[in-house]
Amino acid sequence: MLLSDWALIAYALYVPLLITIYLLELMAIFRHKKTSFNSSFYNIFIVLAAVNVTACVVATFVFRLPLYPIVNRFYASLTTESDWLTAAYVGCYYLNCLSEFLGVFLAFNRFTALYFPARHHHFWRWAFIVGLGICLIVSIAPVAYLFHYSTMFFEFNRPFIGFNVYYLVPDANERLASIWINMLLVSIVCNSLSSLLYGACLIRLCLFSIRRNQIAERNLFLVGLLTMIFSLPYMTAMLPWLTDLKYLTPAPMLLLTNSSIRRVI
Repeated sequence: MLLSDWALIAYALYVPLLITIYLLELMAIFRHKKTSFNSSFYNIFIVLAAVNVTACVVATFVFRLPLYPIVNRFYASLTTESDWLTAAYVGCYYLNCLSEFLGVFLAFNRFTALYFPARHHHFWRWAFIVGLGICLIVSIAPVAYLFHYSTMFFEFNRPFIGFNVYYLVPDANERLASIWINMLLVSIVCNSLSSLLYGACLIRLCLFSIRRNQIAERNLFLVGLLTMIFSLPYMTAMLPWLTDLKYLTPAPMLLLTNSSIRRVI
């Protein structure tokens, strides 16, 4: 077997495991939502989990599997222009943007919980829907222009690795570099905003006493902070395993820091 085949086997082991953790957490949250998980944090986490799992699955089909010779022969039949391939290509980048903006949304949720605890619950009754709508709409801007270009899989010969690979790219090659720049800018802006919000939360936790639900709020803060930290390497290189790190680490982070989740799973 080739080294790349072993990489695919490793992927086939750890990614389904992490997605299963996500699904177990979501079922637990829905099952006990009125009692243990009625915080607005969990509403955002539900949406973020759905986006991250979908992004991981779509990106696997579009970007990962075409690189492995053990499975990529299927892509030889997808070397003609197709609207659904264009939708899948744009969808990958759209979901990435949406995940980034939801990360900022989650950080803002933790900020209001720590600085305005008395008004936090009432504020998020309407802020959740409004903020989610903003995230859904704003995420379109960096990727909308890609719909104007046809997309197909191209086969590339890689003699130095001993096999051919496939890449899904638009028919205008300059668009490929442009979307990478857009993704980098989105990541920088979103992670900068999240860093400021989490920095303010950390100051609040260190300098002031939180009288109500101190441990719970601290743990939810840790989930958001660690989720942001694990997404940072994706800015340096859009590699498959860094994508997994970004999309799938919120699941184990919530499991490790939240005893209520562990108790009901």
